[in-house]
Amino acid sequence: MLDKYNRRINYMRISVTDRCNLRCVYCMPAEGIELIPHEKILSFDEIYEVAKVAVSMGVDKIRITGGEPLV
Repeated sequence: MLDKYNRRINYMRISVTDRCNLRCVYCMPAEGIELIPHEKILSFDEIYEVAKVAVSMGVDKIRITGGEPLV
């Protein structure tokens, strides 16, 4: 994949912050962050499928960020 400047996109960042139900001020401040019901958020299986497709398109680094690490 290439961006609009013809640079190769070889990385992906997946944020799982919305999957966390703790709503800590650090990640989910009351203003500006809408609480999305879990049924409207990608499941872990769907996230895995998105990552597999990205790898098939040349992504070789995937960073998973956000959320409570024990969720």
